[in-house]
Parts: sequence; structure tokens; C-alpha cells
Amino acid sequence: MRDRVPVSAEMFSDEAVYRRTTLGQRELLRSGGTLSTPELRVLARVNGFTDLRCLVELAPTDVSGIAQAIRELISQKLIEMVRSSAN
Repeated sequence: MRDRVPVSAEMFSDEAVYRRTTLGQRELLRSGGTLSTPELRVLARVNGFTDLRCLVELAPTDVSGIAQAIRELISQKLIEMVRSSAN
């Protein structure tokens, strides 16, 4: 069972920026992984530069799916926050 990721306002601020970890990069390149389609989409889009607002603009009808994917990817240590409005 994966650790539950504590939710904070900082995690979902418009200015939050995420990047793939080394483990996340490997997962993205691996075929036949276990990620859901929304998780794979988010993993492919995070780059260490694009803020969450822009990621949501790419898929505005799936905001809750993006939020859930971010929580799951963090819990699997596939992405990490590099900065937010608080940084």
C-alpha cells in the first residue's frame, strides 16, 4: 500500500512546478507500466518549468483527474515539486 500524500494548498497553487524524478523518467520510458492514462499524461507533461496553471490549461475538463494524478505520482516518488508561489 502506498503512503497517503498530505494535501496542501501549495501542492495545487497555480504556480506549483513539478519535475520527474529519476524513477519517474524511467517509468515514462518503460513500456507496459502500471500508471493510469491520466497519471501517464501528467507524468509526460511535467518538466520542471511549466506551472500547474499551464498544465491544467492543456486539459481544462480534467482538473480533478490532474489533482488525483499528482497525488499518486508524488506518492510513488515519480514527480516532485520544485517550486511554488511560496518558494
